[in-house]
Amino acid sequence: MPRVNIAADSDLIRELEKEAKSKGYTIYSLTNLALKAMLEMIRSGEDSTKLQDLVELHKIFKDLDVIPITSWYIESLAKLAYEKDQKAFQTICEGAGQQLASYLKSRASSLEELLVVYEGVKSALPIKDMKIKRVDDDMVELRLTGTGFSLESTFCASMVLKKILESYDFETVELVPSPGGIIYAKAKYQPK
Repeated sequence: MPRVNIAADSDLIRELEKEAKSKGYTIYSLTNLALKAMLEMIRSGEDSTKLQDLVELHKIFKDLDVIPITSWYIESLAKLAYEKDQKAFQTICEGAGQQLASYLKSRASSLEELLVVYEGVKSALPIKDMKIKRVDDDMVELRLTGTGFSLESTFCASMVLKKILESYDFETVELVPSPGGIIYAKAKYQPK
């Protein structure tokens, strides 16, 4: 197979050579793997920047020990748990929120930094849209779309959002989950 030269940033090439050498790879094998992944991404109709988003999301999933399962499965479990014991269901959702909030806080020290992290992975998340509007100096309104299908799963996602906001010193003053995965929240900044 003929070889071709590919232009790349010299600092990036130096880092790649260093990492390849430390892991026992060749530059040839790594560039072929990267180009093959990029080609597959483009062929499937995705924007080429999504590959970097997927790498970032992979790091987050690995850190949080996320197990990929279908949304149908989660929706079904959420409905069953909610019907069985609403209070316990809420406690579990809040626990998941606390776990995620702790992790996110370690990656982003402010809500603004968290939004930068979100921008880096949003194309690979089921959340279709997130709008944040500052009402005044201390109050924000949030609207998330794509957080679930049923009211039960959207309720759980709203409990997670509440815990994330609390970790950034926001008190939730209004929280409205709606079927179809839409959450409206109003939160007031309350520094501790």
